[in-house]
Amino acid sequence: MPVRFTTPSLGGQNGQDVGTREWQIGVAYRRLTADKWFVGHEERADAAPFGKPLSLNINSVDITVRYGLTSRVNFALTLPFSRGVQQRFYADGQPHRVSATGLGDVNFIGNFWLRDPIANPSRNLAIGVGVKAPTGNNSVMDDFFTTAGTTRAPVDQSIQLGDGALGIILQAQAFDRLTDNLFGYLSGSYLVSPKTKTNVQFIKADGTGSGIFLSVPDVYSARAGVARTIWPAYDVMVSVGARLDGIPLRDLIGGGDDGFRRPGYSLYADPGLSFSAARGTFTLSAPLRVGLDFKPDLTKGHPVGGDLAHYLVFAGYTVRF
Repeated sequence: MPVRFTTPSLGGQNGQDVGTREWQIGVAYRRLTADKWFVGHEERADAAPFGKPLSLNINSVDITVRYGLTSRVNFALTLPFSRGVQQRFYADGQPHRVSATGLGDVNFIGNFWLRDPIANPSRNLAIGVGVKAPTGNNSVMDDFFTTAGTTRAPVDQSIQLGDGALGIILQAQAFDRLTDNLFGYLSGSYLVSPKTKTNVQFIKADGTGSGIFLSVPDVYSARAGVARTIWPAYDVMVSVGARLDGIPLRDLIGGGDDGFRRPGYSLYADPGLSFSAARGTFTLSAPLRVGLDFKPDLTKGHPVGGDLAHYLVFAGYTVRF
């Protein structure tokens, strides 16, 4: 499943957007932990490497600077940082940890509200288009443990800092006031990856390349739900909805889908909270997994399935000036 993310949003209706010639700085944090191996819809520890459980811990921080060209048009530059740690069994019969830490793939996105947010505070739709630059290292090396000793090899794709290619980001968000204090919201993003594969190979148990190269997959994410204002003086809102994250089996463009990838999706129940004070806004979201499907990819000769988080934690703070 994708480890890159964007700050959770309730669709713009809680004051997170920027006005003309206004700046906004945001910091978003995500914690992901996983210790179960799934194939399809079922937990299958026996299908994990060497039939043993493994664990995944990823802590990510995004720093975003946004500028409002007008009340309807704004641009955002995001610098993502992460530290991922994977622990699993290796060919020597022992569990070991490997990690990757640093800057990920920087992205730049332009957003356009179809209506002026000032004149239309109750209903609006924004579309965004941007690029993701391959600034994150996609071949971070760490120790790899074999029956003959220790060697060096790329860490698992799930904790690599980047995917190794330029991407095109398409996104949208919308909200609609249903009653005086109740909003419906919808947001989604899709990362189009024209490049087919990297030069990084899937590593076999003996620490050597398998001849199967890692794909640069498309990635998608969507959220939908309702949010209610419970303390208007401080713009305190609670929300409940659904979140869907996934990687498709085949990309929209590019072809070459026979590289190594972990296609599938995770569906989450997505409760959240936000509140504003002066020019700052705080958001908190804790999605809980309620459904999943981990499909095999189009390659042969490697483990099927993967690790999925039972829950996620998102926290963000933005300030306008």
